[in-house]
Amino acid sequence: MKSFCIIGLGRFGQTLAVALLRNGHQVMIMDEYEEAVNTLADYATNAVIGDPTNEQTLRASGAAEYDCTVIALSNNINKSLLITMLLKDMGAPYVVARANSDLERRVLEKVGADRIVFPEQEMGEKLASMLESNNILERIQFSNEYSIVEIPMPAEWVGKNLIELSVRANYGVNVIAIADEKGKMNISPNPKEPLKAGHSITVIGENKKIDRLVSKNS
Repeated sequence: MKSFCIIGLGRFGQTLAVALLRNGHQVMIMDEYEEAVNTLADYATNAVIGDPTNEQTLRASGAAEYDCTVIALSNNINKSLLITMLLKDMGAPYVVARANSDLERRVLEKVGADRIVFPEQEMGEKLASMLESNNILERIQFSNEYSIVEIPMPAEWVGKNLIELSVRANYGVNVIAIADEKGKMNISPNPKEPLKAGHSITVIGENKKIDRLVSKNS
């Protein structure tokens, strides 16, 4: 379990906070608008109403003590820059900042942001990847070379088990989960249990090897 601080509770910030809370992480939320904070206050580990550009407010909140602080503000690069600088001066270990352009990315990097995200662009690229192949149900790309992908159970795998298939040796990927027809996920599948039609598999591996498996499943 990791600890996160989410600053800015627009749609992106709220969605991120909810996802992290659902996955069992500690999450502090912070926004200058009381209504935004109250929406998630009952679920968050900590909730702070205050101006994150105010150094005293930011320091008192303990935002810099979290494993990861995400500046999720939209359309206010000046505030994002100031908060990033303050957090890094306070010793925040990992700061993620939202940007809307390459210029904003470069400036945020200059003031110390550890990672820059482009939510709309990344969501568009993810959707495009899914639409391009009917055989990809979900893709999480965590580098230029590696992804986690959920695909329908390959027809040639049905009736066989993971041991028989020697997935790692024959396909170059690792199966990390199997989901049934209702979407119930099993993250510790029995390697001796026959695989079933209608189920889906989640694999992790190099993009080129995953794409090769997907193309064979087309």
